[in-house]
Amino acid sequence: MKLSIFARLLISSLVFFVMLAGVSLFFIYHLSRFNQVVQSIVQHDAAVMEFSGRLSDALLSQARNDRLFVLLNDEQLHRKYLEDGDEFTRLLGNARRDLANPEIQQALQAIAALHLEFTRLAEEEHQLRRSAATYDADRYEEEKKQVTAELIATLQGMQQASEKNVFAKIANLREAGERAGGIAVLITLGALFIGLLVAAVITRSITRPLRVMQAKTREIAQGNFQGDLRIESPPNIKELAIALNSMCHKLQELDNLKSAFFADMSHELRTPLASIKEGTHILLDRVGGEINNHQQRILLIISQESDRLISRVNSLLDLARMEAGMVVDHYARTDLSALVPDALQGLQPLAEAKGLRIVNNIAAVPPVNVDRERITQVVRNLVGNAVKFTPEEGTITLTAAVRGKMLEVAVQDTGIGIPEGDLERIFLKFQQVLPARSDKIKGSGLGLATVKQIILAHGGMVWATSQIEKGSTFYFTLPLAD
Repeated sequence: MKLSIFARLLISSLVFFVMLAGVSLFFIYHLSRFNQVVQSIVQHDAAVMEFSGRLSDALLSQARNDRLFVLLNDEQLHRKYLEDGDEFTRLLGNARRDLANPEIQQALQAIAALHLEFTRLAEEEHQLRRSAATYDADRYEEEKKQVTAELIATLQGMQQASEKNVFAKIANLREAGERAGGIAVLITLGALFIGLLVAAVITRSITRPLRVMQAKTREIAQGNFQGDLRIESPPNIKELAIALNSMCHKLQELDNLKSAFFADMSHELRTPLASIKEGTHILLDRVGGEINNHQQRILLIISQESDRLISRVNSLLDLARMEAGMVVDHYARTDLSALVPDALQGLQPLAEAKGLRIVNNIAAVPPVNVDRERITQVVRNLVGNAVKFTPEEGTITLTAAVRGKMLEVAVQDTGIGIPEGDLERIFLKFQQVLPARSDKIKGSGLGLATVKQIILAHGGMVWATSQIEKGSTFYFTLPLAD
């Protein structure tokens, strides 16, 4: 039996609408799963990281006031110590009430036990201190340090586990988004044979927001929490975008808290390290009396390690200030061909010690509008990195070329190379990509993160290309002067 045109159109329309209904149900199911995962991140993992940070702050404050009371025997310090202890107990109680995960509950129980042990030791010492009795202060100090270290390690373990859980969930979201997008495209292509125009509109209205969210999840996985998704429809995708934005804000707040914590700790460490360094120099100058050769070697080691720690702390403070926007740059027209030799001057002895050759091919180039000190730091960090990871008898080459309104600078080496999958990760804080045979190379993982912050502040970009065992090339761009 031949079907009429109306019947054929009706059947075609029914098939189309069945496929459309299938696509809608498919996306509703996946969007519901996406919402559940995002809500679990916001309500559980973010809460765990927040409690961990606040508990760490309360514990460190309590431990600091405990040490000051033991040293000064000031009752006001003891009251502060008690207030910090009450705050820690209150936060711990809230965490045990709000976090239902069995593993987290077990960790919180261990934290409660350790905190009770710390409190017991501190109170015993406080009583002995008040009574002016003779006691083994070093033993109490060592035991409290051990308990505090275990507490901090447990809290950091909770936070790191939650961070890993967040990134694992984000990776799963990305994979699910890719699968959903692929299946949607296949189904929509089938519907295109019946209604190309309608199918195109539907495909655009559904797949485009998913691609935006997919790109956003990639950025989040790389540690970039900036920028809100602006998705107006469909409603379910809009809700997911709102939840994703909320998650980004929470993660950004936690990242800011972590940066602030590192900055505060670095600031607190710098003063005692400087005192240790100066005290060591006084002893080495024999102000306090003669010292033998063995004592001199030990003091030299202390001085060298103090210098190394001060350098690390200063790098961490500089990076934290850059991220917080607290660094004031002094821009001026600068000739890069004159700046680079000055930056390389302090690195030549290190390169010569390894038999490396540094070739500066940056000749006459247009001036750039930069902060001279910061760009000198960029060149030193990149070339110093190349010296560190380039084997003996290697070559490091610097070149520059004009690309439109930008000056592109390249630092190329013949070093050990970087895996392609790690090229974006190397610019994150505390990230070092070390091949198996480079286990003796040490670093803080702050140099390239500092370079990225400086170049971004100048309105440029930084990236890298590499081949294993053939070398790496680091590029950065700077705006030309008007």
